[in-house]
Amino acid sequence: MSTSKPLQSAPGDQRRTNFGSLIFCPTCANLLDNPGDQDHIVCHACGDAQDGAGFEEIETISRSQDTAFPSQLRNKRSLVQGVGMGETERVNARVEEVCPQCGENEMTFYTIQMRSADEGQTVFYRCVNYSWNTVSYAFLNRYPNPFATHVLSADTIGHRLDAETGELHITRLLRKTNSIPRWARGIMRGNYAYILEDVVVDRDGGMLVSKTRNITHTRLLKVEEKQTLLADPHNANSTLCKNETSIVSNIGYGLNSRIENFSLSRFSENLNKSRKGMLYVLDLAQRKGLFRQRLPMEQRPEA
Repeated sequence: MSTSKPLQSAPGDQRRTNFGSLIFCPTCANLLDNPGDQDHIVCHACGDAQDGAGFEEIETISRSQDTAFPSQLRNKRSLVQGVGMGETERVNARVEEVCPQCGENEMTFYTIQMRSADEGQTVFYRCVNYSWNTVSYAFLNRYPNPFATHVLSADTIGHRLDAETGELHITRLLRKTNSIPRWARGIMRGNYAYILEDVVVDRDGGMLVSKTRNITHTRLLKVEEKQTLLADPHNANSTLCKNETSIVSNIGYGLNSRIENFSLSRFSENLNKSRKGMLYVLDLAQRKGLFRQRLPMEQRPEA
């Protein structure tokens, strides 16, 4: 013979049965489901029942951390942010060692403690020369990196493949920030700038051309930059890089020269950081095995 337990009313019960959005059974302290549209809440552990009218106004709010839903971009950004100075410095460490593949007299190196602490570290060497395929891949994936913390975002807003020439056209929008000198704070609103980048990739010709220009603060300063990456015709493991920059200020008031000279000195500093960032991305991607070797047409598998 079975007997049913009396119905427990939440408002009349002397014990507290809910904490925030969590509802507990007053008999066995088991966590109960939110009643929703139901009139009663039944405990699945002891069978006790409560009137659901007292919990109609309870709202369940859940929050998730950034790591709860991982993505390639978030993992890449978190990896860059977690890099210490030791990781950054080893990209630029070089030693006089002949590369067995291309014969270069210098190589980069880094050490990793792969065995017990009482044994020496393992030294890894990498060639300082990179093919055009490798450099162009790293150039298109150069953000984020620890040497370009002023670049807040890089979004691709358009791309197309020219059927006649086989060239890939990419348009990206970069959002950057920089500290404003004291003398320019009265004429410049905000320290954020948007940069438009147009990239043309000629895979068959081994050439990548990138043109950037600022689309904000143009009255104060116009900066146009052109970077060209060419495959070295004499060395398949080397890439030729050419950089051209135009800096013009038309604000007047006798400030043109001062603004242009200041921007030129800052551009030189950023150019040095940009090179370090490229070396970092090249080394990181190579260690992660992200580069794909380009096979000749006769060696490519049939689709």
